[in-house]
Amino acid sequence: MGQKKIFRKKQGQKQQKKTGMFYLFHPEDLQKQIDSYGYSFSMGKYMLFLLTATAGAAGCGILFSLRWYFTVLVMLACVANLPFLVLDGYKQMYEHKRFLDVSDYMEQILYSFRSSQKIVSALKDTWTLFETGQMHRTIGEAVAYIERGKYQWDLYSEALGLIEQEYPASRLPAIHEFLRTVESNGGSCTSAIDLLLQDKAVWADNVLLLQEDKKAARIRVVFSLAVTMVLAVVFHSVYRSMPEQYTIVGHPVTQIATVLYLLSNVLIFRKANKEIAASWIMQENREEEKKLVGYYHMVMEFDGKAERKKSLAFGGIFWAAGAVAGILGHPFGALAAAGVGGILMNQHKMGYRVAYDKVVKELNRVFPSWLMEMALLMQGNNVQVSIEKTIDHAPAILKEELQELSDSLKRKPDAIEPYLGFLKTFQLSSVQSSMKMLYSISESGSGDAQAQIQILVQRNSKMLDKAEKLSNEKSLAGISSIFYLPQVTVSFQTMVNMVVFMIVFLQQLTI
Repeated sequence: MGQKKIFRKKQGQKQQKKTGMFYLFHPEDLQKQIDSYGYSFSMGKYMLFLLTATAGAAGCGILFSLRWYFTVLVMLACVANLPFLVLDGYKQMYEHKRFLDVSDYMEQILYSFRSSQKIVSALKDTWTLFETGQMHRTIGEAVAYIERGKYQWDLYSEALGLIEQEYPASRLPAIHEFLRTVESNGGSCTSAIDLLLQDKAVWADNVLLLQEDKKAARIRVVFSLAVTMVLAVVFHSVYRSMPEQYTIVGHPVTQIATVLYLLSNVLIFRKANKEIAASWIMQENREEEKKLVGYYHMVMEFDGKAERKKSLAFGGIFWAAGAVAGILGHPFGALAAAGVGGILMNQHKMGYRVAYDKVVKELNRVFPSWLMEMALLMQGNNVQVSIEKTIDHAPAILKEELQELSDSLKRKPDAIEPYLGFLKTFQLSSVQSSMKMLYSISESGSGDAQAQIQILVQRNSKMLDKAEKLSNEKSLAGISSIFYLPQVTVSFQTMVNMVVFMIVFLQQLTI
């Protein structure tokens, strides 16, 4: 509860900086927001950006022969989006620095803890690495919280939680949990720290690789915008060179289509920049997690007989309609209705397969990280306790299965069935193999357990790297899809212009 209150307080302080959706339109508010990222921004530079944006919009108005009020509309759109584009540029640098800070923090605190095995000493040692900045202040708050000695439920959890809230990196909670376990239980931690350092290196390398891929994707988007803009200008020049009675450059529909095309390009460019400015250290999308949990429930609660009855009912309606159309002498209508009916009769199978495939892909992505946390917790806990401790921080799609596993182990602590039943519906060989090994560790003595944990970790290393690459693909999907949008918008504008030209041409023929 203490962590949640602190978190709400910080969130409230951050939200107070904003005064509404138009707060960035005031140059002083934009400057304050950039200052909060730790960078300075002059009004002279902003005015230069403003002039460049308006000049570019005016140039587009001339190239596409827009009426003055449409040109003003494009100018206003560019001016309205400019503050967000500027802020995204600074936010990208800010997120890069945050990533470097938390990466350095994780590495340094592990090295420091290995020598002292005391959290306070490791924090103070790491604190000296950051002379100024947000990380320096956050570590200072954590140290002060520990030295004050007042807490609500767990001193170290609440203190280190301050750092986790400010830097929500996926690897950080596992590292902090390991530090707390070793300080409480003692014992050797060298091999486990080596493992954490190796895992952190894999994570950091993949984050950097993802950002390079995002930058390359943005370049492709900008190139696509430029190429489609050139094509649009070429097509417009062709229409402008036609005889006056056939020209469509001044037609209201053409003008509106061109304005919509230019406005969509502005929004596409802004969307690409926003993707680049996203957090480097927190890549999970809560809405996406909810969808995946929904897919998981769909698979687990799937009733084949009931769903088949629904599909037969929907498909039967279209088949009956197709039969009526055939009797009335409409063969094409009958064929179309029969095709739709065939699809509807199998829609339950297709929906199940889509949900199943999405869940399997997500499980392959998140399971190795959970297994890594298990390996760390088992350095100072038995298997059952370690599973219980992972539930709070586990990915959403694993929580229900982990809770069921934990409850089953409380009823049958020595049985293998709870382990074999974990994610049994999805028949993942890597999961089944790992769960068998966890059972073996739980049944072995302490000496054999450590050796088996090392084997488990070695098996998991390749899975972790593969999982990080799956995460990168998921994060990259957003900006990669933007590449095709300029082609869609220019195709729309071209088709509208062609239709208008055909109408104008036919009208001239009838005169």
